[in-house]
Amino acid sequence: MKKLFSLIASAALMLTSAPPHIRAHSSENMTDSGINYTETVETIQNPGAGYTTTVWAVCRPGDTRVYSPTGSLVLFFIDIGAFSSGVNGTTDEDGTYTEGTDYDLDDTFFDAWRATFRNCRKNGCMVAVRFRYDAEGKADPEPATFDKVLDHIRQIQDSRLLYDNRDILAFVESGFVGKWGEQHGGKYTTVEYKAKLLEAMLKAVPAPPPVTVRTPDTFAKFLGIDRSELDDPRYYTPNNGSLSSDTEEKNVYIPEFDRVGLYNDGYMGSSSDLGTYADRTAETNWLNMVTQHTYFGGEFSGNIEYATQFDTYLPENAIPEMYKTRLSYINGNIFPLYNDYIFGKEYDTGNKDNTAYYGQTVFRFIRDHIGYRYVIRKAENTAGSEQGGTLTLKFDLENTGFADPVFDTAAHIILEKDGVIYAAPVRFKDNDKQSQDRISCVLQLHIPDCIDTGDWNIYLRLSPLASLFDTKKEVTEQILPRYGIRFANEGVWNSQLGANYLGRIKITDAHTVGTENGFYSISPCMNYEPYTRPYTLDCSTVTDGKLSTPREWQEKDLILTKGEQTLSVKADEEALYVMAKLPNDAAAPVCNLEWYSGGERSWLYYASNGYVYFNRDSYAGCRCECSNGIVEFRVPFEVLGLGPGENIESLRVFLQDSSDSWKLLGDMTSKNVLIPSELTVYSAHHSIRIPENAPFTLSVSVPKNDMQYLWYLNGSPIDGADRREYTIISPDSSCTGTYSVQLTNAEGVRSMVKIADIVGFGDETPTKYSELRGDTNCDNNVDLSDAILIMQALSNPNKYGENGTDSNHLTHQGRINGDVQGGRDGLTGDDAVEIQRFLIGLTDKFE
Repeated sequence: MKKLFSLIASAALMLTSAPPHIRAHSSENMTDSGINYTETVETIQNPGAGYTTTVWAVCRPGDTRVYSPTGSLVLFFIDIGAFSSGVNGTTDEDGTYTEGTDYDLDDTFFDAWRATFRNCRKNGCMVAVRFRYDAEGKADPEPATFDKVLDHIRQIQDSRLLYDNRDILAFVESGFVGKWGEQHGGKYTTVEYKAKLLEAMLKAVPAPPPVTVRTPDTFAKFLGIDRSELDDPRYYTPNNGSLSSDTEEKNVYIPEFDRVGLYNDGYMGSSSDLGTYADRTAETNWLNMVTQHTYFGGEFSGNIEYATQFDTYLPENAIPEMYKTRLSYINGNIFPLYNDYIFGKEYDTGNKDNTAYYGQTVFRFIRDHIGYRYVIRKAENTAGSEQGGTLTLKFDLENTGFADPVFDTAAHIILEKDGVIYAAPVRFKDNDKQSQDRISCVLQLHIPDCIDTGDWNIYLRLSPLASLFDTKKEVTEQILPRYGIRFANEGVWNSQLGANYLGRIKITDAHTVGTENGFYSISPCMNYEPYTRPYTLDCSTVTDGKLSTPREWQEKDLILTKGEQTLSVKADEEALYVMAKLPNDAAAPVCNLEWYSGGERSWLYYASNGYVYFNRDSYAGCRCECSNGIVEFRVPFEVLGLGPGENIESLRVFLQDSSDSWKLLGDMTSKNVLIPSELTVYSAHHSIRIPENAPFTLSVSVPKNDMQYLWYLNGSPIDGADRREYTIISPDSSCTGTYSVQLTNAEGVRSMVKIADIVGFGDETPTKYSELRGDTNCDNNVDLSDAILIMQALSNPNKYGENGTDSNHLTHQGRINGDVQGGRDGLTGDDAVEIQRFLIGLTDKFE
């Protein structure tokens, strides 16, 4: 499984020459980014690592609730004991238990968990799961037979619940049997049963997410080796003929080894971690070999008094082992006693630069380094370029965290100016010789020649969702900031973009503006072709208790001002957003939102200790964050009980200090608040030149597909232009002007959005053009060559594996004419068949 640093190890990627249409620049035209390269001592919760948000979910036949948690890594303990005869039976007065009935997992169960995972995706959560039959420490909670356990696992596999969410699935704990799903105290908790369970789980959990076991002996039994041999590297190396004949039978390499990790629920609780290890040195050696690819984490032991009888927990022992085993996640119960130790050189280990934490508590150091943690140590970029030039980036990253990221990673370089962004995907060449902790990268990207002049900010977004490289997805899915990985440098994080600042480039007028709208990598591992037109995320609101950008909250959103206090509201298709600026010097702030509708009061508040109160039904999907005098709320319309265009009788935000007799610190109330009716549109309004006499397509990017579209030119509707895309077939001077599109969603909310000003034409040679339907090669004839051209294109997919779009076989106009079936399913072999039917007289026209 590829990891982040194996993806970005590419110091040798610098091109010696660029494609001939790209303007060169001087290699001396480089400038430092101006970033502070010292690591910040701030806690950063990145996707799939660090503290877990743990949800204890109880599921019963016909009764499984839907959850909407927040957090960078949400661990679901999914209790299915009610489906097991070992739990759902009866206990008489003398304590005798009578077995109940075993049930299949039902549709309610799977439907609810699909909805929960959808909520997690919306909330930007990576998820992990443990299915278990017991949540209270009951002995023998499993079904009557082990086959029924395997049936439940097969049901989960066949449901595709895990498969369909594998991109946000961090890991799956093998769980199921024993008390608390910790694989002891149950009917099927011998090592033989646990090895069979692991085998079933590896089949049920789709690659690449790992499966973790409770104790190392389970994996040893699965491999068919003795537990004492776990740290023998021969078992994790493919047979390359180097082993001698007398040990060859021992080379039992199994590809699944890099998907098996450990969940340690007795972490630091004793010299054996409460029975987790039989030989701590040997089995942590094993973890050191496998955790580059899989997860290690769990729960700190809660019995501190017992743990202190051993020296395992001491910083001089614990911290080196955390690096050795690559501790990726833990519950929040880090030993408070670590606050009694000060981190310094005596506890430092390895070749990582942890000097920023010298003088901090060991508690803080451990808390902040669980999982991966990236620091920009150096960055420079092209200081200036003409339109259509080249941007060169050089940067060094260091991972100071205990672990490596386990998941595949996607990367984008983003240019941003005044809310307009260009985002280009970049892939980095693998280089196993690079250190996993320190990486130097050099990238080159082509700047569009239609880009506005001025100063553009440069950002790097890293995301665990490597599927973002799937270009069959809507481009909006690829530019949205969910799951961005934040670097541990002060002042680099842009929460609205989900990206890290790398520097700034000044774009100057080339005086020969062409027709390029694309921003793309020209590194050798990416074919150079335009990837994205300009977009904007100004329509997005990030509920983080901060002004994510100066444009996130604007004057039009302001509804009340009282001295220095302000109250603002905005909305999208799903939720109302409320932001208030209030004085906040509370030691334990409680953020309150109150609203009246139909004379009924709703009260939602978030306390500093994590407690959430709502006086009505579910508050699923609600969020609140508060910092430095700013509080932000997100309330879905189904919770609010109102929708866009409706009136809130009274809206109040107030702040209290629960540590000071619930003292009121700030209070803002506004009457008769109209909920804005706004549609989310990611297309940025921009001025462009286009090729003359060559078809050109405009499009609008929206998050949902339930829109109706109507295109306008200079304020007048364009006849028949009622789709998400509008193609100007043969541009000439009559086509210049402002193009807008009117959007109407399923609820009737309507918005008019400017898309582009076509200000002229470039110097490109016009492409062939034909108005004849079926004339795929645009030679003004419909004959067998048109059908052949379609079949050639279908058999020669482009670099993304998409059929029917190979520019070596079809021009844009050819694709339009060749889709003779009216665009219902795009260009397919049926279009070629239909052309042949036309040629032999079986049909006289195309749809």
